[in-house]
Amino acid sequence: MLCLELWYFTAVIILVGYLKNPEVEISAISICMNFQLWTLMVSLGFNAAVSVRVSNELGAGHPKAAKFSVVIAVSTSALLGLLFMAIIFGGRTYLPKLFTDEPDVVKETSRLGHLLGATIFINSIQPVLSG
Repeated sequence: MLCLELWYFTAVIILVGYLKNPEVEISAISICMNFQLWTLMVSLGFNAAVSVRVSNELGAGHPKAAKFSVVIAVSTSALLGLLFMAIIFGGRTYLPKLFTDEPDVVKETSRLGHLLGATIFINSIQPVLSG
């Protein structure tokens, strides 16, 4: 799954290169992808945890405990996704300044902040469910 995700991000960067101002656009999408991958690491940690927990509970013959483990892991990951989304929404004009001083790149990255926040929230749930 992670390999396909990285190939997807690489394809996005290649497609962004065909836009009107590719230097600014590629810089902005790279900053957004950096934030996205940071938060994806948390979700992949939940993926591994829920895989181990559910398999242990199912192996012990406790299907209700396995179901409860999935519900708790998805809920926790969704709450963290909401927290990360709120951080991105609240700091979408300040966070890009951690990576660049160019005002065009900061402005373009800020414009992508809403899409980035929504993507972070959705991607906080999906890896846990696939675990």
